[in-house]
Amino acid sequence: MTGAAVALLLAAAVALLAHTPGANRLDARGAFRTPPAGKVGRKAGANPPFQRVFQRLPVRTRNIELHELPLFVHQLTGLLRAGRSPLHLWEDIERVYQEAAKSGSRFAAHAVPVIQTARRSAELGLSVPDALRTGATAAGRPDPHRLSAGKLWIDLAACFDVADSSGAPLAHVLDRYAVQLDSELDAEAARETALAGPKATVALLTWLPAFGLGLGYLLGVDPLGTLLGSRLGVFVLVLGILLMIIARVWSQRLLAAAEDPR
Repeated sequence: MTGAAVALLLAAAVALLAHTPGANRLDARGAFRTPPAGKVGRKAGANPPFQRVFQRLPVRTRNIELHELPLFVHQLTGLLRAGRSPLHLWEDIERVYQEAAKSGSRFAAHAVPVIQTARRSAELGLSVPDALRTGATAAGRPDPHRLSAGKLWIDLAACFDVADSSGAPLAHVLDRYAVQLDSELDAEAARETALAGPKATVALLTWLPAFGLGLGYLLGVDPLGTLLGSRLGVFVLVLGILLMIIARVWSQRLLAAAEDPR
């Protein structure tokens, strides 16, 4: 009975350690630094009518394909360089993303309400950057250090503000921003590739003790019986489990530090 209890305890510890909460930071999502949105333009809450439009927005956008974010900015830049006015810019991009949303694009489904509100703001002569910031608020609080759909709207609003206050061509500002997004995604991909080996090693070492016990039984040895046959064996077993837990936690913290772009 005691051997079975220890075996169950060991199996529970391995299962617990194998679970890695929050490992997907892609929200390993690529990271870049920009000024906080509160320091650029007016607060998103300054336009309460916008809030109703975004009630349909999905709050969680973590399943969005990140390559679609710089593509969206490149499309805006292309339309501006083709001579589209700010009003027709949003009309054209709205038609494109309505079709993309019908084909199952998660980012398009998220972006269409924001684009529609930006178009209506342009039609009424209201602030397009404020409409974009409202879209970011509806998407949830974005991490200022990680690429996400919510952060995209904040950065786009900042680009519009910069172009408006400085007189710089909006197409040029957006083009530079899109290039920055591309470089950040490339850096994120390189970081994920570099961490693939350490992550696999952590998973292997987590299951190695259980594999060793099973192999011992296959060879006709009684590992648990040997460990539980004396006080020294019990001490070694408990110490091994504790060291396994410490190693797992330590490894996960090292991986988390390597994934964090800050």
